[in-house]
Amino acid sequence: MTRARPALLAAPLLAFLVLASATLPAQTTSELDSLYDRAQEAIQQKNYETAVKLLTEAKAKFPGATKVTLALADLYYDKELNSLALEEYREAERKGAADFTTLTQISRCYGKLNREKTSIEYLERIIETYPETSSTYDDLGWMCFKTHQLEKGEKILLKGIERFGLEMGMAMTLGTVYSGMNRYGLSREYYLKAIEKSLAAGDRTFAAIAYYNLSLLEGNFYNNNSALRYTDESLAMEERPSGHLARGELLQARMEFRPALEEYEKARAADSTPLSRLNLAILHQEFGNLELARRYGEEVLAAKDLAWMMYYGTDITRHFKDVHELLADAHEGLARVAAALPTAGPLERISALFSALRHWVISRFHRQRFRIASLEVGKAYLAEGSFEEAYLQFYSANAGYAEVAAKYLALSRALETARTPHAEAFYLQEEGILRGSAELLERSIAEFDRFWEKEAIAESLRRLVPLLGSASDAPRRREAIERLFEINPGALPQAGIGLPLAVSFEGRGWGGREKRLMCRYLRRAHSEIVEDARHALGFAREPNGGVRFSIVDGKTGRVAAQGSARGAASRIVRAVLDELYAVQ
Repeated sequence: MTRARPALLAAPLLAFLVLASATLPAQTTSELDSLYDRAQEAIQQKNYETAVKLLTEAKAKFPGATKVTLALADLYYDKELNSLALEEYREAERKGAADFTTLTQISRCYGKLNREKTSIEYLERIIETYPETSSTYDDLGWMCFKTHQLEKGEKILLKGIERFGLEMGMAMTLGTVYSGMNRYGLSREYYLKAIEKSLAAGDRTFAAIAYYNLSLLEGNFYNNNSALRYTDESLAMEERPSGHLARGELLQARMEFRPALEEYEKARAADSTPLSRLNLAILHQEFGNLELARRYGEEVLAAKDLAWMMYYGTDITRHFKDVHELLADAHEGLARVAAALPTAGPLERISALFSALRHWVISRFHRQRFRIASLEVGKAYLAEGSFEEAYLQFYSANAGYAEVAAKYLALSRALETARTPHAEAFYLQEEGILRGSAELLERSIAEFDRFWEKEAIAESLRRLVPLLGSASDAPRRREAIERLFEINPGALPQAGIGLPLAVSFEGRGWGGREKRLMCRYLRRAHSEIVEDARHALGFAREPNGGVRFSIVDGKTGRVAAQGSARGAASRIVRAVLDELYAVQ
């Protein structure tokens, strides 16, 4: 979760630092000043390598000159070289520069290196030594939120507000802490106060972030109309990636692929974090663009710069937990698609099966990493008394052990549904998945909002179809598949589901073996071929020797897919499948 941050504190080094150079001879002091001034001039001209060289030389010649160490630290910090910056700031601290600015920069370096506990130790030291600075209360409250110490964060922020008055930074951070505590009324109150103060101060950037946070709060409590309205307000204040991401997630929940994709692409164009790529990966995975989802996911997994997390409501473990889940889903879908691929001859078939096996093994690896990370996150939540979140994470970690997972699901359910009754629909879904219960999944579908929660409906349908395998369940199964197809055609192949089809061959020139092969390939792709199917697939020969095909919805008369292909039966059926399940 993003938040506004105070501007970096300038370092008025010459004004308050005790410089060892003060006792040096005039000629030596002149040489130090010359190296320092030349380094500053190089920085102004963006000749950073020259500046580093000059400052390093000055450090070697004048090891007691604290201003040189701090200048080098500031340069590294500005260039996001946080490990190097931390080394220099700590060295300056050891030389006696334990002033407010240096200690604050050290705490921020630790924060950007995702060493939150050490960052908190420095912030607590700053408050004790320099108690008259309100921004430190805000920073400490935020770091407490990141480490799930919500009650501690609340106390610190309320103390800061009592001491300095309600500043907009502390108001928004307190709203975020209350959001983490699931205290909707107080969270909303402080977000609105933060917005009011930021607008009075003319700070539209801060207001944009506050509106974004407010939209997340509303979404967490299923107030989706309000959530969308506040994303609009956020973007009206300022075009920021976070506003587009929040809006995209709401549109994705409605299963509006193109509008959601547009929002995520707008976010990516201005985003310095990997979050927009992760959202794009999840969107493409959900709608069946699995190879693209995999590539985005691998890019996010390989990203080395994690300093951005300091300003977001996540940490390394939670972030990579989400990435591993995405990659597990993408590779699992790719495995099913490869296994169902129409192939010409035994070599192609062996290659497809080998590809399926490879994707399945990779999927299991990422699924295990996801569960391990879920366990670690759950322990972190539990240690700080965030029981509802802890139980949900333990549920995910134990998905392979139904009874254990059911226990944690029930514990979380009791807490969340007590404050948000609508959450019961999602718990019905999870219990239905866990127990393999068609009845529970159908109940969840009935409870979901048909406009705002199509994504959840599609998930329940996807899980429901494999449970309706008996002959007596055939009508319900076909109805569920057709409904899923209407919401998201791309969900079917990766779930090992095929659209029921009535197949016909028009005109002459069709051999019996060719027709049997095409029907076999369709069945391999999990399509049931029945005369009374709602969707009719017709093949017709073209004068040039190719094959034209179209799939018509008999209920609406809509053409669900059409195209043409040339070549063997396997190639023709591949073209059919590509068109049938493509994202529109």
